[in-house]
Amino acid sequence: MSHDTPDWLGLRPSAPWLRQESVPWIVSGFGGLSFAFLVGWWIVFADLLDATAVLLSLALVGGPALGLVWGGYHLERSDIDPSRYGRVLEWFFGGALGFLLINLLTMAVFPWSFAGNVSWAQFAANAGAVGGFAVGYVEARAIQREVEATAATVRAEQLADERELLTYLNDLLRHEVLNSSQIISGHATLLREECDDERTRERLATIERESDDLVGVIEDVRAMLDANRGPEGGAVVDLTALLEEQLADCRARYDDATVEAELPEAVAVRGNKGLRWVFSNLLENAIEHNDGDTARVRVTVDAAPETVTVTVADDGPGIPEATRETLFERKSNNHGLGLYLSRILANRYGGTVELAETGADGSAFVVTLPRAGGDGDTAA
Repeated sequence: MSHDTPDWLGLRPSAPWLRQESVPWIVSGFGGLSFAFLVGWWIVFADLLDATAVLLSLALVGGPALGLVWGGYHLERSDIDPSRYGRVLEWFFGGALGFLLINLLTMAVFPWSFAGNVSWAQFAANAGAVGGFAVGYVEARAIQREVEATAATVRAEQLADERELLTYLNDLLRHEVLNSSQIISGHATLLREECDDERTRERLATIERESDDLVGVIEDVRAMLDANRGPEGGAVVDLTALLEEQLADCRARYDDATVEAELPEAVAVRGNKGLRWVFSNLLENAIEHNDGDTARVRVTVDAAPETVTVTVADDGPGIPEATRETLFERKSNNHGLGLYLSRILANRYGGTVELAETGADGSAFVVTLPRAGGDGDTAA
């Protein structure tokens, strides 16, 4: 549907001599000049005017003039896009000229005194300009709201399509690529155990290792896909249950590590189960980069009224000062995303991940997430 109107006076903002941003100043300037003209009219015809005439002209001429001054000021600070100012300007000048011409014809039939005719003409121009400005403003506002509503609808449809595509890709990675990689790794392991040829065993070990790396990459990509699918409005997850799940998985994978935790009975945060990747990466990082005989990791949770803070502390060698500034950047020398992924995901869920402290006695990472509990929150 087109919203174009006739270019009555050639006053489109696209005209080379007229900048869109100048339209509010034109409206306010017109009103200011009109009021100044009124003051001049009072001075010139002071001998002919009484108090009633002055008050009447102030109401009928000065009032609309000041209204135009305010109208231009309001237009500049409104949410109307400057590209639509041209419509307001057309109505503004069209209303002023149209109503002035009608009144000039009336004056020709019913002439008044010179002073009266001048005031009458000014009243007609001001009143017409105010009326035209009001119509143009309302019309431009209505058009913009319609355009914004249409854009919002289109964007919602695009988001729905994107979410559906992400779901499909996630399922494809999970059921096709991931399963195939695990099968390849499993068969390579079985063959390596049964094979006596050392060169063949080395090649099978390479296949097994690369398959395991591919599985890690797939898991990282799935984590990103899960994060981009949510959290949807009001979704919450039990952080305590999620951490217990990740801690149990960590203990099973690293049976030679000591993993301790101090968790509340239950605490809800905004997000979904994609948050597990944040803590999975932090726990894995804490254990795999510990060169001690037994890696020790401690997880604590501090629930505040608005946020929940999770601290993952280890007793590793600490992080070298040279690598601290790039700690959360993506590394190009390995397949995994690690801490980079943890920060990306935490930000996606409205939280943060920071290195709180590090040194010879170990490092501590702090994850801060928005706490749930509002009426609109629903379990993910």
